[in-house]
Amino acid sequence: MKVRAYHSSNISDPDVHHDHDDCVSGKQIPSYNKVSGTGGYPLCKICKNLG
Repeated sequence: MKVRAYHSSNISDPDVHHDHDDCVSGKQIPSYNKVSGTGGYPLCKICKNLG
């Protein structure tokens, strides 16, 4: 399911944003590193494939 865009504040994470709650990569971001918005980053490939 689509959700509001978010990205990671951790500099070692990929520079992408997520917009699906079932994205495997997005689920690995700890809540304290989740930031609302795209951060100017492209959409992650997994989220793109989820449509």
